[in-house]
Amino acid sequence: MSITIENAEVEALLADLTQTTRRSAPDLLLALLRQAREQMSDETERRIAEGLAADEAMRRRWNASPVADPRPIEEILAYDENGLPV
Repeated sequence: MSITIENAEVEALLADLTQTTRRSAPDLLLALLRQAREQMSDETERRIAEGLAADEAMRRRWNASPVADPRPIEEILAYDENGLPV
């Protein structure tokens, strides 16, 4: 597979990096792509951890909140023979 890059800045940066690091363009691009993928994986893991922490915090707040109506759910949702609330 070949890639054509038609961006002067990309070409200049790639040429500078290949000259500075003395690595080939394909090796540099591969390393940069792997680094970008790893950063994305790290970001995804961080966001998942934050979501789980937020979920746990919400559960704790919910469980710590006072009970608004102590009746059993069957009594709260009671309907008569016509399907109307009791």
